Amino acid sequence: MIYTRHLTRLSSYSRPITCQLPVYPATRTERFLWTSISSSLKSFLPKLPEKRRLLPTSGYQVIDSNIVIEEEAIPDYKADRFYPVKLGEVFEGRFQVIAKLGFGSSSTIWRHEYVALKVYVHTSKYLREPPFYDQISRHLTNTKSQYERQNIRRVLSTFQLAGPHGIHPVLVCEASQMSLRDMKTVFFPNGFEESFVKAATIELLKAVDFLHTRAGVVHTDIHPGNLLLGLYNNNVLQVLEEMELDSPFLASQFQTLGLSIWPMLLSDFGEARIGPGPHGGDIMPLEFRAPEVLLYVGWSYPVDIWSVGLTAWDLLGCQRLFTARDEEDGQAYDAVHFAEMIAALGPPPAEFLAKNPERRADFWGEKGEWLELAPIPEGRTLESVENQLENNEKFLKFIRRALTWLPEARPTAKELMQDPWLTS
Repeated sequence: MIYTRHLTRLSSYSRPITCQLPVYPATRTERFLWTSISSSLKSFLPKLPEKRRLLPTSGYQVIDSNIVIEEEAIPDYKADRFYPVKLGEVFEGRFQVIAKLGFGSSSTIWRHEYVALKVYVHTSKYLREPPFYDQISRHLTNTKSQYERQNIRRVLSTFQLAGPHGIHPVLVCEASQMSLRDMKTVFFPNGFEESFVKAATIELLKAVDFLHTRAGVVHTDIHPGNLLLGLYNNNVLQVLEEMELDSPFLASQFQTLGLSIWPMLLSDFGEARIGPGPHGGDIMPLEFRAPEVLLYVGWSYPVDIWSVGLTAWDLLGCQRLFTARDEEDGQAYDAVHFAEMIAALGPPPAEFLAKNPERRADFWGEKGEWLELAPIPEGRTLESVENQLENNEKFLKFIRRALTWLPEARPTAKELMQDPWLTS
């Protein structure tokens, strides 16, 4: 993606999240990187300079082509699927590439001074994000209270790039900073403070409430990697851009950011489904997959509530609740996933198993007894695994509300925002 310096003001709508950041090494993926040379998005952006930035041609480290890095480590990586972005390249006569921001299995994210460009692989046959943004745009104009939509990352425009192997769709997105997953990895490997997690969870629930009640959308892919730190102003981008231009090195700079305040944005709607459903098929990252998805029954808005609970758990730095992987061979199995859920939540109710008797018979007997296709882990209850909080009673009650076997037993996003753990 590529970021822009100017966008709609956020401060009057979104509750900021605050955190003290330590000194950190800035890596290639974490530094912010684009410069704009002109813009036709005049309704969104100020007039930008016409002169291109001159990028350094020396003074940086060249990485050996035999070294596997970033998206090259993805199991099914094929170089010809990705657009070969070059530093200094100009797209649409408006966007000059300064450096790379991030990557994924279906797209690569690049930074711009004013916007973020999401460049998809050319093999992407169907993009769910443009239809999603068409869907929510119908509801934004009728929304009197706009705070919810400020927690949804906005797309400003789209275009296509002709690459050597095919056409690459590109989304022009709202500016933001790193994801909470990256922020945790770099700054807080042992987890965020509880107050930060509460604030981030409230912001996330605002976004989910808007999706479910106003737009009629199921996100299906909520996790810390899709929660981005937004921007109230773009001064931080100018600083980081100059760092990149002055010292273009893979991991050389150290920067202390101090106390900072940001809004939070829910992003990546590539797996979103429009309408309440029920929908079918596999969704969600493996460790975040809801039990109804594993049981092959129709799913709807409650899968996002399940993900919110696991996201709060992850941000707090608790031991991973579900891995779905066998300890011996490291492979993923639904039986292992179900066994971990039983350990954490207790056995599923009969009403849950009755939703798909055929699938139930693969793992449970007629009376609901576990068939031991995978052993139920010992000492893996919520109470035994949560090790971050001294007084965790309210937090565990919050988690138990979000993580229920029966999807219809989970609260709505609006109801969960009033949970005692979040309001205390």
